[in-house]
Amino acid sequence: MSIGRHTLYNLGGAVIPMLIALATVPLYIGYIGTERYGVLAVIWALLGYFSFFDLGFGRAVTQRMARLSEADDAERSKLLWTALLSTFVLGILASTVVWIFSDYILLNKIDMSITSRSEVSGALAWMLLALPVLLPSTVMQGALQARLRFAEVNAIQLITSMISQLLPLAVAASGHVELEVLVPAALVSRILTAVLLFHQSRLHVPLVGRPMIDSDDLKALVAYGGWISVMSFLAPLLVTVDRLIIATLSGAKAVALYTVPYDLVTRAMVIPGSLSSALFPRLASTGADESRELAERATLILLAVMTPVVIAGFFLVQPFLNIWLGVELAKGSAGVGELILLGIWVNAMVIPHNARYMATCNPRTVVIIYLIQIPIYLFMLWVGIQYFGVAGAAAAWALRVVIDTTMLLRLNNALLKTLKLASGSMLLIAVAAFGITLTNLPSFVHWMIGIVLIGIALFKDRKHLIDVMQAILLRKEKNHDR
Repeated sequence: MSIGRHTLYNLGGAVIPMLIALATVPLYIGYIGTERYGVLAVIWALLGYFSFFDLGFGRAVTQRMARLSEADDAERSKLLWTALLSTFVLGILASTVVWIFSDYILLNKIDMSITSRSEVSGALAWMLLALPVLLPSTVMQGALQARLRFAEVNAIQLITSMISQLLPLAVAASGHVELEVLVPAALVSRILTAVLLFHQSRLHVPLVGRPMIDSDDLKALVAYGGWISVMSFLAPLLVTVDRLIIATLSGAKAVALYTVPYDLVTRAMVIPGSLSSALFPRLASTGADESRELAERATLILLAVMTPVVIAGFFLVQPFLNIWLGVELAKGSAGVGELILLGIWVNAMVIPHNARYMATCNPRTVVIIYLIQIPIYLFMLWVGIQYFGVAGAAAAWALRVVIDTTMLLRLNNALLKTLKLASGSMLLIAVAAFGITLTNLPSFVHWMIGIVLIGIALFKDRKHLIDVMQAILLRKEKNHDR
C-alpha cells in the first residue's frame, strides 16, 4: 500500500478543480452578481450539511471494508449493497427535511432582494434531487478507497468537478442567471458522479449477486456509523454556520465577501485532507502502536509541507484578491484569508492523529468534543460579526480551530509532543503573521520577508521533504520496472 502515491492521486483530483475555481469565481460574480453568488453559497452549504443523513455509512464502509481486504467478493458485495440501499432510502428522507428547513431559512431569515427570493423557491425544488444521489455516492467512494482505488475515485472527481463548475458558468454566460436554472445545471455533475462510481464499484469491490440489505452488516454499519453520523451533523455546523449567521446579521452580500477568500484559502486543506484519506484504510487495518507511529510521521510531513504554503499564503492572499476581484471587493474581505490560513495551519497538526483515532477507536469522545465547542463557537461568531464584520467571523473560525486542535491532541495523548515538534514552525508562522501587518514597509522589503521565511522553513524541514520525494520517486521506478 503506497500512502504517498495515493496522497498524490487525492491531490491531483482536487488541485485542478481548485485552479478552475480560481478562474471562474470572478466570472460567476460578474455574470450573476454578488447577491446571487452569496445565496448560492448558502444553498450549497445547506446541501453539504444535510449529508449527515448517511448515518456515517460512507466512513463506516471504508473502515469495515478495509478490514475485509482478505474476504471473498460476496462478503464485500453484501456490505456495499446494504449500505447503498440504506443510504438511498435515507436520501429521500433527507430531501424532505432539506425542503422543510432550507425553505424557512432561505426565504425568511436571509436578507435578499425580492428577485432572489422568488428564484430560491425554484432552486430548492431541484435540490431535492441531489441528496438521494449524494448519499449513496459517499458510500461508493468509501468502498473504492478501502479497495485502494484512489486513482479511479479521483479521476471521477476531477471530471465531475470540472463539469459542476463550467456547466453552470456556461449557462450563466448564455444569459440564464436565475438560481432555478443554475442549480440544476450544477446537479448534473452529481448524477454523473453517482453513475461513474457505481460502474467502478461493480468492477473493483466487486458488486455481485442481487441487491439486498443484510441485517448483520446493517447493525455493524450503524454501530460504527451512528457516532460518525452525529459527528457529520455537528462538523458541517461548525464549518458552515458562519455563513448562515453572516447572512442573518449582515445579508447575502456579506456572505460573498466572506466566502470568496474563505473558499480560496481553504483549498490548502486539500493537502492534509488528501493525506488523511490515504492514511485511513491503512490505519484501520493496523495495530495501535503502528498506527500511532504512522500518525506522528504524517504530522511531521504535514508541518514540513504546510508551513511554507501558509507563509506564502499570508503574503499573497490580499494582493491576489485585489487582482482577482478588484480592489473594492477585496477591501471588504480584508483579513479573512489570513485568519483562515492561520487556522488551517493549526488544524494540520491534528488531522493525522484524528484519522488514527477515528480508524481505531469509538468516535463517541470526538462527538462530545464537538458538542462542547458549539456554544463557544456560536458566541464567538456573534461577537466577532457584530463588532468586526466578516473579519470577526474569520477570527472566530480560527480560534475555534485552535480549541478543537488542542482538545483532539489531548484526546490522542499527543499535545505536548506535537507542540514540541511544531515549535520551530510555529515561530516562523508567528513572524510571518507579524510581517504582513507591516504595511508601511517598502514593497521590496515586505516580499523579501516572506521569501526568507519560506526559505528557512524549507531548509529546516528538508529531511522530511526529501524523504517524501524519494519515496514517491522510488515507487514510480518500481512501477516502471514492473
